[in-house]
Amino acid sequence: MKIAYLPYQPHCFAFGGFEVQMLAAFDSLNNIGTNVFKLDVWDKTVDFDVVHCWGLDIANYENVKWAKKSGKKVVVTALVNYFETKKEIAKFFVSSIIYKQKLVKEMLSYIDTIVVVNEKQANVFIEMYKISPSKITIIPNIVNELFFDLHNKAVSLKAGSYVLTVGNVCKRKNQLNLAKACILEDRELVIIGKPLAGEENYHLELEHVISGSSKIKWIKGLAENSNELLQYFLHCSMFALPSYVEQQPIALLEAAVLNKPLLIAHKAYAKQSYYNNSYLVNPDSVNDIAKGIRDIYAMPVTYVPDYKILDECRSINVATSYIKVYNKLFQ
Repeated sequence: MKIAYLPYQPHCFAFGGFEVQMLAAFDSLNNIGTNVFKLDVWDKTVDFDVVHCWGLDIANYENVKWAKKSGKKVVVTALVNYFETKKEIAKFFVSSIIYKQKLVKEMLSYIDTIVVVNEKQANVFIEMYKISPSKITIIPNIVNELFFDLHNKAVSLKAGSYVLTVGNVCKRKNQLNLAKACILEDRELVIIGKPLAGEENYHLELEHVISGSSKIKWIKGLAENSNELLQYFLHCSMFALPSYVEQQPIALLEAAVLNKPLLIAHKAYAKQSYYNNSYLVNPDSVNDIAKGIRDIYAMPVTYVPDYKILDECRSINVATSYIKVYNKLFQ
């Protein structure tokens, strides 16, 4: 069985946690001898049994349709909106009739297996897209083994003095309100993340806020799983990600593996088993985020997720789950 991997877009245009996960899954499968390769779209002679597309949206519509018409099995790892508000639900149903979601629903008819990261995402497909549960498989994101290797050290290590947040810097990730909250609490903050293209005004506002505080540092990007990044994770006192929208943020999983208390926005993505015990805050309220920081510093162990369940995020376990998905296609 030969499996072709296909990304949602060229990585020079956009590269974030989802793309990191695709490459991590690819490497994990390669490491245990699975016949996976990156599809060369220019090669007319290439042959394979399964196309594994990463991303369920209209950019992959033609790839999925023609793969199926060519007799290939189709797997899609998908991230979807949780549809938390009535407005989001209404827009979904309108789009299902006349716009993007109509095409997404057509795509779903060509797909053999949809992979999602948690039960909430699975329920969205079942309830909103009317997909049979038998067509859905839950496989969480991968946490690099380097983080698991440092777990025992993190447990015994005295925590540092700073709040850490990691991710592309943008309105969605909400680093600005987090910075304001840390200033309010007179706490150190380390922001690690590249400025996301197209949000220059947001970056300027964040720079302005940071310029007024000697306790906030913005590191504009570190390579994933690099030693420097690991050290920042290892020595932080807590990890904060008050994002407005996420699916299953890898940085939160990484911090949880290292026994760090988590502060997360009170949104659907926070309510999954991997983040149990996290402190939930209103992302619009600087005061609420500040209170969360204060409460975590007062009782940090209260807000640390259960380490045992995070074993599901080891690369070997994720790779094994994907192999089961591929094998099931031919049973």
